[in-house]
Amino acid sequence: MVTSAHSGPLSPATVPAVEVFSAGEIVKVESRTGYWELMTPGPGPGVWTVESARIDNRVRTQVAACALQRLADAPRIRRGDLVIQRYPEQERASVVGAVAWLGQWVAVKEDPSSDGSGPAMLDSVDRLEVVTAEQLAAAVRLKVSHGGHQGRIVQAVVSARAGQFRVVCRCAPGAGEICRDGRTVTWCSTLDSARALWEWHVGGPDPGDGAA
Repeated sequence: MVTSAHSGPLSPATVPAVEVFSAGEIVKVESRTGYWELMTPGPGPGVWTVESARIDNRVRTQVAACALQRLADAPRIRRGDLVIQRYPEQERASVVGAVAWLGQWVAVKEDPSSDGSGPAMLDSVDRLEVVTAEQLAAAVRLKVSHGGHQGRIVQAVVSARAGQFRVVCRCAPGAGEICRDGRTVTWCSTLDSARALWEWHVGGPDPGDGAA
């Protein structure tokens, strides 16, 4: 039975909750400076293996679980996450190799097809969104052509535009987005309206209200 020195037996409702941590969390460690990444539990009970959350000269050590202190503003991104920049035009995803503090939280990103052998890139955690391989695979990436026009219909994966479509063509200025009515980018709510926008661009009928 759990008891208190001041109030006698404790009911289950009053027993202090034990903090539960998981690998990849960034925490503070009592009596140690800086931030630390939880790597693996162990090597013994009540112990965690941790690494200093920095880019270079990372230190690995073991600390008691009771010395771990959760951060109120811990980064949302963790090692191993598949991430994409939080802009609707983004298509390529990266794998997070590590998270570090450089005056702000940054992720060390790697190309998922490089097996860790490619160049690493740094990106602010605030610019990244965690996605799944299924989300990326399901997004429309459709090549379209007509005469001298070579283009693509591309579906946004993240941001408030997630699920919507943009149409790009090599002949269009700037980034290649096909636009109407002086807009920076014309987004279409459906694949059919995106196809209609493409037809309008190459000389077909005006897509009307299909583009949003």
